[in-house]
Amino acid sequence: MKKFLKIFGGFVVVVLALLIILPFFFKDQILEKVKTEINNTVDAKVEIGDLSLSMFKNFPNLYVELENVSVVGNNEFENDTLAFVGSLYTAVDLGSAISGTKIEVGAIVLANAKVNALVLESGKANWDIAKESEEELVEEETGEASDFKVVFEEVRIEDFSLRYDDASLKTLMTIDDLDLALNGDFSVKSTNLNVNSQITGIDLDYEGVKYLKKAEVTLDAVLAADLQNMLFTFKENKLTLNELVFGVDGNVGMLDDGYSMDLKMNAQKADFKTLLSMVPDVFKADFEGLETTGSLALTAFAKGEYKEEQLPSFGAKLNVEKATIKYPDLPESVQNINIDAEVNHPGGDMDLLTADVNAFHFEVANNPFDAEMHVKNPISDPNINGLFKGVIDFSKIRHAIPMDSVKITGIVTSDVSFSGRMSSIEKEEYEKFMAKGDVKLKNFEFATPDFPQGIKIINSVLNFTPKYISLASFDSRIGKSDIKLKGRIENYIPYALKDQVLKGNFNLTSNSFNVNEFMTEEEETEATGDTIPLSVVEIPANLDLQLVSSMKLIQFDKMNIENVKGLIVVKNAKAQLTNLSMDMLKGQMTMNGSYSTKDVKKPNFDFGLDVKEFDIKSTYESLSMVKKMIPMALNCEGKVSSDLKIASLLDQEMNPVMKTLNGNGAIHSKEIIIKDNKAFDALAAALKNDDYKRISVTQFDMNFVITNGNVEVKPFDAKVAGHPARIYGTQSVDGKLNFTMDMKLPKEELGKEVNQYFDKLPGFDAVQALDVAVKITGTVDNPNVKLDLSKAIKQAQKAVAKELERKAKKEIEKKGKDLLRKLFK
Repeated sequence: MKKFLKIFGGFVVVVLALLIILPFFFKDQILEKVKTEINNTVDAKVEIGDLSLSMFKNFPNLYVELENVSVVGNNEFENDTLAFVGSLYTAVDLGSAISGTKIEVGAIVLANAKVNALVLESGKANWDIAKESEEELVEEETGEASDFKVVFEEVRIEDFSLRYDDASLKTLMTIDDLDLALNGDFSVKSTNLNVNSQITGIDLDYEGVKYLKKAEVTLDAVLAADLQNMLFTFKENKLTLNELVFGVDGNVGMLDDGYSMDLKMNAQKADFKTLLSMVPDVFKADFEGLETTGSLALTAFAKGEYKEEQLPSFGAKLNVEKATIKYPDLPESVQNINIDAEVNHPGGDMDLLTADVNAFHFEVANNPFDAEMHVKNPISDPNINGLFKGVIDFSKIRHAIPMDSVKITGIVTSDVSFSGRMSSIEKEEYEKFMAKGDVKLKNFEFATPDFPQGIKIINSVLNFTPKYISLASFDSRIGKSDIKLKGRIENYIPYALKDQVLKGNFNLTSNSFNVNEFMTEEEETEATGDTIPLSVVEIPANLDLQLVSSMKLIQFDKMNIENVKGLIVVKNAKAQLTNLSMDMLKGQMTMNGSYSTKDVKKPNFDFGLDVKEFDIKSTYESLSMVKKMIPMALNCEGKVSSDLKIASLLDQEMNPVMKTLNGNGAIHSKEIIIKDNKAFDALAAALKNDDYKRISVTQFDMNFVITNGNVEVKPFDAKVAGHPARIYGTQSVDGKLNFTMDMKLPKEELGKEVNQYFDKLPGFDAVQALDVAVKITGTVDNPNVKLDLSKAIKQAQKAVAKELERKAKKEIEKKGKDLLRKLFK
């Protein structure tokens, strides 16, 4: 018996050892096989962190788990991770696996997965990675499918997140977390499937409008599943979207090339408050105390086949009757809310869709507002008609709806109606399109923490016609700035409905306009004192506006610009300035050129400037750009005129990208005083003469060229400290200097250390001024000044030679006279 127990115990030990060892023994081969099969199936880079095999976790079944699986695209998507799966696991019945025709598994579980689905503007999607396999081709040709099957009892998805970014549709949808449990007997032809699903944190942004924010969806349903015909019928079920609860009737079928459906949905909880849960941005913060009344009816349906180029019929209808909204801490309420809206589509072409807002009515403090909108043929030629009529008193709305830190007051009175087809506007057949009425705005004020300066419209009247909106008056204040406009807006209907170009012609006047109020503000720095780093002002591409401007004062950076007059054309994301004249920096300037944000990440300017009598000190202190372009202008006094053409890219703080700065021009001045300048301080030190720390440069005409930020100054003549000079050289884009001043200086100004080498030379007394070259190198912050005396040395050599020649001649003459005296004695 003992011997038997020993043998049996040894057998058990061997079996246990095999159960432990065998999965590890075959692990590498299985993992390599999985990788090979995946790479044969998809056109992407697939990485598998690990493969786990165990006979103990789900004995007697084999537990299989793939961990840390990543899928990265190729070509356009080579830097984008399509999917990451933390864990995918199941348990396989070994007996079924050995049989070879049917593999039975328990639950298939996908856990901690993230999907990043991308669609380019061209429509190409990053998930289109499947390769067409030879087996599929054989099946298509023969019409015979494989008998191999995988049978499972349950599918679970845990902690799944999704980001769907579709550039072709301008749609962004994100899901923070999705959990799904689907179970039933998948081995039979028909069964009941239990579905339990919960999705949280749903955001939906379409064309810049956020339709959902942190929404929640749950589905608890029993589906009668005809697995042979792939038809699924809803039985007991409940679908919720935020606070809205729906019942679903009907079925969904899977076709070879699409889906069939016959579905109806009805809101089961007919409470108006549940509808407000669909706009969480506005209402969710104060949802707890909200008091509402009124009935709600919401239904939807879809019937037919959905294929690649075929839509089923579908529709939805919303009715709200006699609803009210009352916040407990506010005195007023929104009353008598009535909504009758529906969407219908008979199936087929999307152009057959109709959308009708038959009634939209509400009242605040006895001020009613009504609107209607009806749209047919939205794709080919929209046929629209509607109206807006009523009074909105924003000060009273503030007493009915909480607006937190938003400040808004004013009264809007509207009475506008319209009817007709879009083609009538496009063909300029305005007599076939009716649009009439006006919108009046009085004492309107609006401000938020992000827009603290606010806007105030004292009075504005807009008159509507099919062709244009006439802006009869527009008197506004934006912060400390005032703007008055008169003119007309054209093409406003195609702009609103089809995102076409909005056209306008205006006369703009202002007494004072502070540009700095629209820039990003930062705390003042002790080092520079700068308080307003600018930010890019984007010009919309769908504007075509002409503004004849007349502005008495514009404040920009630290500069006041006065008497601004000229034409500004805004078109194709570009502002074109024509003969824009202004008084600034104690002088005058006329500007022609453009500022463009066609590529908002790379804004650029291209200007021609005619400057007359600008004050140098004011220019340097007022414009940050000048500090970068001409830093040597620091501590200069005087006036300059200039003809300048410059073009450059701008960074995100509206500073020139110096490596892209190109241009040319000329600077003219009668006199400039330079003091406390590092370069001339160094010159004074080299000459041992402090008089050169403050010098004047008189009457000069300087031409220069800017190439990729490098400034080349062409040779020009001037008087420096009263002495003739010829100046030329370069300043590199990184601030390195290489300038030369060829000067004729009195020798006494060269100092004793220099003159001591020349004083002992014969004939040097006759030299009154020396040719000296001043070499300025180094950087703007740390200039290096050296005297080049090579020309002065040559002058001294000539003076010595001349003196020696004179003395030799005099000696010869003397000796000649002595010789003659001796001969004639």
